[in-house]
Amino acid sequence: MLTLFLGLTANPARTALFNRWAPILVLVLAAVLRIYDLSYPNTLVFDETYYVKDAYSLLHNGHESTWGTGADASFANGNPTGLSDSPSFVVHPPLGKWLIGVGMLIFGAGNPFGWRIMVALAGVGAVCLTMACAKLIFKSTIWAVLAGLLFAIDGVGIVLSRTALLDQILGFFVILGYYFFLRDRQTFRINSWRRPWLLAMALALGFATAVKWSGLYFVAALLAYIIISESNLNFKIYRKIEKQVGDKLLKRLWILPSITQALRSFVLVIVPASAAYLVSWSGWLFTKGGWDRNWADEPGNALAGWLSWIPNSLQSLWHYHVEIYSFHINLHASHPYASNAFTWPFMLRPTSFFWDDKADGKVVSAITALGNPIIWWAGVLAVGVLLSAWFRTRDKTTSIICIGLIAGYLPWLLLTNRTVFEFYVVAFEPWLILLLVAGLRSWFRNTENQNRTAYLIAGFTLLAIASSAFFYPIWTGEWLGYDFWRWRMWLPSWI
Repeated sequence: MLTLFLGLTANPARTALFNRWAPILVLVLAAVLRIYDLSYPNTLVFDETYYVKDAYSLLHNGHESTWGTGADASFANGNPTGLSDSPSFVVHPPLGKWLIGVGMLIFGAGNPFGWRIMVALAGVGAVCLTMACAKLIFKSTIWAVLAGLLFAIDGVGIVLSRTALLDQILGFFVILGYYFFLRDRQTFRINSWRRPWLLAMALALGFATAVKWSGLYFVAALLAYIIISESNLNFKIYRKIEKQVGDKLLKRLWILPSITQALRSFVLVIVPASAAYLVSWSGWLFTKGGWDRNWADEPGNALAGWLSWIPNSLQSLWHYHVEIYSFHINLHASHPYASNAFTWPFMLRPTSFFWDDKADGKVVSAITALGNPIIWWAGVLAVGVLLSAWFRTRDKTTSIICIGLIAGYLPWLLLTNRTVFEFYVVAFEPWLILLLVAGLRSWFRNTENQNRTAYLIAGFTLLAIASSAFFYPIWTGEWLGYDFWRWRMWLPSWI
């Protein structure tokens, strides 16, 4: 184990001390990097102009509303003004904005710290859950700590945790759902309705979908894995019985239990997830002023016949969702920081969130959602190596980690004509980190000289830390000389 490098195996007391305090220190580091000076910049940054104002609208009207001119400046001045009663057409579900609103309710709507604190806490929680998942997968505290450390110091996670956008909240709920999924895999009993961890997974992923619809990809991927793996288990039981009786059995003895188990799992996931999603729309449902809220009440719009029993409010909500879907599939607007999803893991076009300068441009403050290149480029290499090996070994660790990468990344590769941004990677970053750690662990376990490999892994970790220290100023908007900022723009496409 990598504990040879740390000298822990020779000292059980030191090992116990590491196991107790190292995860806590990683969380403290993650919290400091995400919460320190969170109020800067003291203005709405990038898409905060939508989500912060929507959160304020939800708190006051129960639904998103339009704003008058000068609203952004009023937030920056600490006295938000300009909210109207007119509904606003928004294209993301409300849960993430409700959570942003909680911070504003506690710390004040005119306080940037209040806008961002709930997102920052979600970022710290995502680091904690990544460590917890790594502990379940690798059954080792040190590999779990390494996974948490790499996530804690990465720039995408830091920037998205310090900005009141929805993506880090989405990232929190999907890794939470994945943690519950892993727990269900540990305790699963076939032909049983009593699966509390699966219910918890369904609720977490329902909440993820209530932040952004891309949470649905995780629902689909994890449910598909569950159904296939449980069908495979039924098949193994079937074959075992065949061997014991020494004769062929009817295939329906495998097929029928697999179908009933699949239906049971489907219900246990879809019903709670749907309920969690619907609850997130409570503000829209229990007020009358939201966009399309009264659509079904207008003559000729309501369903007739055998579907007429559906409440008008739900019919209106469905119509609203049709409009949202139409918006998403037709989103092809140009944007200077739009990027092709095939390039995301290589960090080729990071999104600029904020820019300010003074002294005639000689001193600048910039926030760029750039991942730590050492971590991301090593992660891409690890994914390539592990996937190549998987076709020979069918390694279960690689399989179970790849589910998150498939759910969080693969669908975007099919949407190359849509306007998308590189910072969406924060939703699947934990799985890239887990695959990177899995690759390092495999390298360590299969090498002949483990001491040398341990030192090389430690050297890589220190290099990643040094790289984060170098890029940290452009993740938090620290004032730099223009030349010092340019030194951090390694590629022309980063500008």
